[in-house]
Order: sequence, then structure tokens, then C-alpha cells
Amino acid sequence: MKRMSILTVFAIFFIISTPINAMQPNNYGFQGSKTNCTYSIEIETTCAQSAGTTDHVSVRFGDSEGNLIIVKHLNNPKLLYAPKGGLRRRGYGGFGRCAKDMFEASGPCMSQRVCSLYLKRVGSDDWRPGRVKVLHQQDGSRVVPVSYVFYFRTFVPENVWYGFNYC
Repeated sequence: MKRMSILTVFAIFFIISTPINAMQPNNYGFQGSKTNCTYSIEIETTCAQSAGTTDHVSVRFGDSEGNLIIVKHLNNPKLLYAPKGGLRRRGYGGFGRCAKDMFEASGPCMSQRVCSLYLKRVGSDDWRPGRVKVLHQQDGSRVVPVSYVFYFRTFVPENVWYGFNYC
């Protein structure tokens, strides 16, 4: 009889402990993963007077699961839009007045929609971004939006992370 009760206790413990362990959070392939994704960051600068900048601009964005990508210096922009007759000069560094630029970044694949985005400007210019959104590059060519549209429309303070967290 003693043997039967030990087996019964073991079986009950096994049955009870399995659902508890199954409810524990996991990290299958997300944060800390060696899997990287490529993202495009589309930044539009407003047309307000002195809205453009030559300062160093950084971006950080993340999802509600805690995945985070930080780009310390956005450079090598792809100019998507320039006002008529302007900004198509050699050595364009991005963030021109009335321009829309795209930058590439890579990092851990986000498991959820990008819901927080912050910008940081280091330098002596003022800069007034209009809107920013993050896109994910799939299959090397197709890009799909993976973030909210973050509307700034105000000057970004110097040397602090400034932005939004909708997570």
C-alpha cells in the first residue's frame, strides 16, 4: 500500500506541475536571439523655417516584448522626397528641410509591432521632424510597415532621448 501511495503522489505532482511549467514565459527566437532583421526607418522633416539639421541623429525603437534596436548615428540616407529644386546635392547627409529620408538598421527581430520610438540629436542646430515610421524588409526587397506612425512636429531637444512609448 505504501508503494501505491508514493506512485500516486508522484503522479499527482507530475500532473499538477506540468501546467504550471507550461505557463512560464519563454524567449523562443526573440530577445537575445542571433536572428537579425533589417528595418527601414522613414523620417520626414517638416517645412518649418530652420527645420533641417546637420547634427548627429540617433534613433531607438522597440516592441512591447522588450526587444530594442538602437542606431547611434543615422547616416547614408536614401532620399525619398525633396522639395522642387532642392537637396539633390552630392554628400547629402539627411534631415533637410521638407525632405523625406530612409535609413537602414538591423537588429533582433521584433516579435510585436514597434510601439516605442525615440530620437536623439547631438549638435548645435535645431531639428524639427514631422513623422517617423519603421518598416521591415522581407525577402530582401519588399518593405511592410511594422510600427505606428510617430508624429513629432516639434523641435527635438539636444542630447536627450525624445519620443513616444505607446506600448
